[in-house]
Formats: sequence, structure tokens, C-alpha cells
Amino acid sequence: DTIALSPAIDFYIQLVDGLGSILLINGAQNANYISEIQHVRRRETIAMTPANCLITLQKLIKQPVHTTSESSSREEHKNQVIQLVQQITDTDCNVQIGSSGLSTQYAIMMGLVHDALVNHKGKAIKFLVPPNCYGGTNDQSRRVAASIPNVEVMDLPVDGDNDMVQSIDRTLDKVAALDAVPYIIAEIPTNPRVEVPDLIQLKEVLSKTRTTPQGHEAIAPVFILDQTFCPNVHFLGEDAILSSVKALSYVSGSKFPSGGKCTAGYCVANTKAVPLLDKIALHLRLCDNEATDLQLKILAQQLPSMNQRIGDAYKNTREFVNYIKETLPAAKINFVSEELAAQGFMPSVFSLDLPTKGNTAEEKETYKRALNHKLINAMIHNIPDESKFCVSYGQLKGCYWTIPATSTQGTTKEDDKDYIARVSLSPDMDLERHKEVFLAFVNDINSDLKAG
Repeated sequence: DTIALSPAIDFYIQLVDGLGSILLINGAQNANYISEIQHVRRRETIAMTPANCLITLQKLIKQPVHTTSESSSREEHKNQVIQLVQQITDTDCNVQIGSSGLSTQYAIMMGLVHDALVNHKGKAIKFLVPPNCYGGTNDQSRRVAASIPNVEVMDLPVDGDNDMVQSIDRTLDKVAALDAVPYIIAEIPTNPRVEVPDLIQLKEVLSKTRTTPQGHEAIAPVFILDQTFCPNVHFLGEDAILSSVKALSYVSGSKFPSGGKCTAGYCVANTKAVPLLDKIALHLRLCDNEATDLQLKILAQQLPSMNQRIGDAYKNTREFVNYIKETLPAAKINFVSEELAAQGFMPSVFSLDLPTKGNTAEEKETYKRALNHKLINAMIHNIPDESKFCVSYGQLKGCYWTIPATSTQGTTKEDDKDYIARVSLSPDMDLERHKEVFLAFVNDINSDLKAG
């Protein structure tokens, strides 16, 4: 049915039971709200899921809706997912399952702010965030800080020329000097350079007792670990490396947990951080950001094979990295060592800094950026069914190429952006064909590089 839009009403909101909501912005005078509303939708919640969008569109045009409700099996699937996540993470906590990695992260941030307001009244709250990390994390943390008077983001350089442990040590000293509440958000391995810090030193720095200018013991940090790259590694169990400090771990479900079949993510805590989960759960519910029925079903189906898929994808990645080293030794590759892989760090992503030429730094950078696109275009045009120019990781099939500076780091400050290629491989792909195309690329550019 059609409805006449009243100029006196700026926004129409329709709640679609069990599916989501539709927002209509009425009138040209309200157009300036659109980008901000879209931003909140992307960062603090998610769009309606594809399955729910299809049902809604069918209803809007009065088509028959063919769907199987998963609501009757929700609790069964949820319990399965909780048990699987507990096994995978070696934890025994109340697992929180959100509609996406970012909505889970938002609940974590707001839950921790809530806890600080209750237990550390009057104290400033500092989120320590890598300036070049995934744009969603960077942007979301800064939007939270901008919305709450006593919350601030502090830069935490973690990779490239920076050492995560040293940066955390220095920054926690600064937070102690301010007598503030420190919350650290970091990825291990780092993104995009896939670096793993010295974990014993990390534990020591996080456990270190610091004092305020008044001589009181400083508030201990909470370490919030984005474990999307290596969700199989045990950080939080009773005997794990971070068991002695307050630590949370969360994973984007659109990666390995679901193999790209849904976006739902999850969050777990070690024993010391378990009391924080109640407030995180509250904010997950408050924003209606819990995983949907279908998402829970998909996770229940995919999580049992996750660790096997991680191992298989790592093997493909290691073989491709070794091939690139052989055929283009001048390239700089960031990937985990075989020693780290033996400890369980088996990411299937690496960064590739191609060789360049030129008389000035600007000429060299321009040439390298052009080479990035040349390589990616060669891959996606020669292997269109597998190689894609998009941000992805942990998928069931294919190979994914991106340049962080123009994708995941979209809202990152220009000086912190990474104009390198980031490559993600899956357990199911034609690796030999990718080697062939890469070799053709190398043969094509070698003469040009030598001429330069």
C-alpha cells in the first residue's frame, strides 16, 4: 500500500518483524543526515542480511515468500556455536555472538566504557588503537570517543618500523601518568604486515605494575585482541600466554568461522576478564546486534571444519610466498616465519611490497602503486573465477587481492596508509595457475625494472 509522506515528518522507520528495519529519510532538507546515518549503520550495527533482504523485497512486491524459519532451532544452534567456540578458544566463558565483527567490537567498547563509568568514576578512558589498523576499527573507536566526553583514542604504532611491545609499554606509561583507564585494541598477527610480537614480552608489559603521579597503583589495562587472522591460537585459556592479564578476544565471522557465508562474529574472555562480559552482552542486546537465527545455523555448520581450513589455506599461502621469493627476490614479503607457524600462527594472508624504480621517492612510490594495479589486474583477468579484487579472508574458495590504503584503510589518516598489495588465499584454489600468472607478470616487469 502507498502512503502519503507528510512534510512534517523527517524520518519514517518501519520495523520488519524478525528481519530488521527500513529507514526512509524524508525531504531534501534532511539529505545531510544520510552519510552519518549510513556510517552508524556500517559501524555500530549491520545492514539487513542478504537472506532477510530477499524476503523483505519479495514481500514489498507481493511475491510468494519461500523460506524456512530457523527460529525454532535458534537455541540449539546457539548452544552448538557456544560449545564450538569454547573448544576452539580453550575458554569456559559465556560466549557472545554478534551480527558482525564490528558490531561485536562496538559492544565490547561500549561495555568497557560502561564498566569504567561504574568502577572507575571520574577517570578518563583511553583506547589505544593502531593508527594503520583496519579502517572499521579505527573509525569506530574514534566515533565512540567523539561521542563520549571522557573517552579518547591514543595512537599505538604496532608494525613496520614499530614494535608492538615497546609501543604498548610507552603508551601505558603515558596513561598511568594521566591516572586514566587503558583499553588496548590490537590484532595478532598485525594487519597488514602479518607480524607477531614477542608474546612473553607482551605478557610482561601488560602485567607490569605502574604508578600514578600521586603514587597510587595505576589501573591495569584490558587487552582486546582482534584474533581474526588466527582464531585457532589459544591466547586466553588457563595456561595460555595472556591468562594472567585481563584479556578479551573477538573474531570477525565473515572470515574463517563461516568461510564467508555470513558476517556473525564472537567474543570470549579469559578468567580475569569474565566479569566484563555481562556489560558487553547488555550492549549487544541494546543495539539488537545479536547474531540472527540463520547466522547461528551457518556458524554451527562451518565452525567444526574451521581449524582444518585454516591449516589447508596456510599451506597454499606458504607455497605461494615461497614461489614469489624464488621468482621475484627483490620483492619484500611480510608473512609469518615457519617457527611461528609451528606455534599455531598459520594466517593465510601476506603483504607484498613490489620492487620499484625512479630517481625520487615520489617517482618510486608512483611506479610501485602502478605495479600493484598491474599485478592485481593480471590476476583477476587471467583467473576471473578465483582471483578477486576485493577485501576478504578465510573464504572457502578463491584468492583475494587488495590494497589496504584504498580499501580497509579508507578512513585512516593518509600518512598511516599502506600502499602495498595484501593477498589472501583459501584452501580451495588452483595454486599452479596463480603461479603461472605471477611468473608472466615477473617476466613482463623485469626488463622494465632493469632499464630503470
